[in-house]
Amino acid sequence: MKVINFAIIAHVDHGKSTLADRLLELTGVVLPGKHEEQMLDRNPISRERGITIKLAPVRMAYNDYWLNLIDTPGHVDFSYEVDRTLACVEGVILLVDATQGIQAQTIANAYKAIEKNLVIIPVINKIDLATADVAKAKKQFIDFLGVAENEIYEVSAKTGQNVDQLLKTIVEKIPSPSNGITEQSSNITQSLIFDSYYDSHRGVIAFVRVFGGELKKGLKVKLLAGRQSFEIMEVGYFSPDLIPMDKLMAGEIGYVVTNLKDIHDVQVGDSIANVGAIYEFPLTGYRRVKPMVYASIFPTDTNDYLNLKKALEKLYLNDSSLTFTSIHSQALGAGFRVGFLGLLHADVVRERLEREFNLSLVLTPPQVEYQFNHDRDQIGIAEPIVKIFIVTPQEYSGPVMQLCEHYRARFVTMDNKNQITLTYEMAMSEMISDFFDNLKSVSSGYASLDWEFLRYESVKADKLTVLLNGDPVEEFSEIVVEERAYEKANSLVNQLKEVIPRQQYEVKIQGQYKGKIIASSRIAPFRKDVMIKSGKVLGTGDVGRKKMLLERQREGKKKMKMVGKVEIPKEAFLKLFSKRD
Repeated sequence: MKVINFAIIAHVDHGKSTLADRLLELTGVVLPGKHEEQMLDRNPISRERGITIKLAPVRMAYNDYWLNLIDTPGHVDFSYEVDRTLACVEGVILLVDATQGIQAQTIANAYKAIEKNLVIIPVINKIDLATADVAKAKKQFIDFLGVAENEIYEVSAKTGQNVDQLLKTIVEKIPSPSNGITEQSSNITQSLIFDSYYDSHRGVIAFVRVFGGELKKGLKVKLLAGRQSFEIMEVGYFSPDLIPMDKLMAGEIGYVVTNLKDIHDVQVGDSIANVGAIYEFPLTGYRRVKPMVYASIFPTDTNDYLNLKKALEKLYLNDSSLTFTSIHSQALGAGFRVGFLGLLHADVVRERLEREFNLSLVLTPPQVEYQFNHDRDQIGIAEPIVKIFIVTPQEYSGPVMQLCEHYRARFVTMDNKNQITLTYEMAMSEMISDFFDNLKSVSSGYASLDWEFLRYESVKADKLTVLLNGDPVEEFSEIVVEERAYEKANSLVNQLKEVIPRQQYEVKIQGQYKGKIIASSRIAPFRKDVMIKSGKVLGTGDVGRKKMLLERQREGKKKMKMVGKVEIPKEAFLKLFSKRD
């Protein structure tokens, strides 16, 4: 049987997983009405949020073909999953919601497919809805991709309308893979690892695309980047459960049971080759993605530190963008500094840690990573700059442009075809604040956003340090650009005033920037009624006595303040961090 490898790519919530369900039903992998909706989204968080957060491969039999489908996430935070998927396929279905039209991630994913010279099948979904504007979506496809109108397919993934015709088109238009191996090197194994997970009994299970040779049980192979050798315990395909088979041939997608027990040995993007092969080279097509935002994670129970470490290591296996290092906080104890791709990525990782590993956690607000130049001739700070792409209906272009200017964005270009496509350069620290929420607000929910990292750029910035009675609190301190310093300091000081409980003595909360106090507030101490002693009310007529007793109390509180230290309960951290998320 011939092999065809393809993926479904789209903006978030355009119906990828629902279309995958219909394809699985048409090819007999599952029976209609006998499976959960969005079957390939096996993570409970995916189902609850209605978004795909992990790529999912599956094999389907159709006529004389094996169809290997990989369903992909649509949210910008998980675009790296799309990158490694596209390195394994020869064609894609580019899906657009008929009620929303082409969105930011549609454009970004299409460009990725074009760069890899993949066959693109444009498909308009949700044509059964009363609000569908198929004609408008078609015009957008024609203007964007330059395709003919008869090359655009109209389907309803929910009802199954026209999905059978799309299935035939997949077979007709997407070519079978050519392994690209010469006769002299046809016995050389070349496989790309595009995902993996850890099994406590069988070790690391790698998801692979075989580009040359074959993989089979008992074959001795090695990882070219990881420098580890192992004997294959089992190979097979996804249905979507793991189904063992004799071997995986060139062009096929499947899994390999490695029996490797160290989860750091197998990296996504690594290549598998024969042991002893002279002709060795790693496969290209997938680049390692660096985290863009960082946050600290602490267990609320300090005894859970090792459990948190094990949980992060297991998540790291099938999320190669996740990085973490040990840190220690005086207030929160031992924890980890974790790198994420974006805010949704951070939120999903936190929820997975809490639900899958039964952990209770404190997550500090994500921050970007700055670069520090300590050269003798040039001392300064550089911040990450991203290019953002905003797609919005024309009537909202004015408010959206005003919003971008408020968030220190620099205008680049504007495309005025059907919908407005705006391109800006923006500091990433601005983008990860509340920019996206405000973008949705000013556009009534119609605008969509995509972004990519550009460069680091010098900026006037320094550390904003929070002081409690003169002592710095590192958990609340961060690098802030000069023009945001007063706004940020006042916001932090006021929020801390709300969450820190009153003490027996006065607590001063200050924001220090470049050696100067730029924001300040105080929490008044508890005040004892000095006219009550041993439960009895003393005479209130002696004002002098009352003043003397109050002065004595004031002096006592000063001494307490000198030797006392402000204790911030973990509940205060939870309240503050939840407000700032």
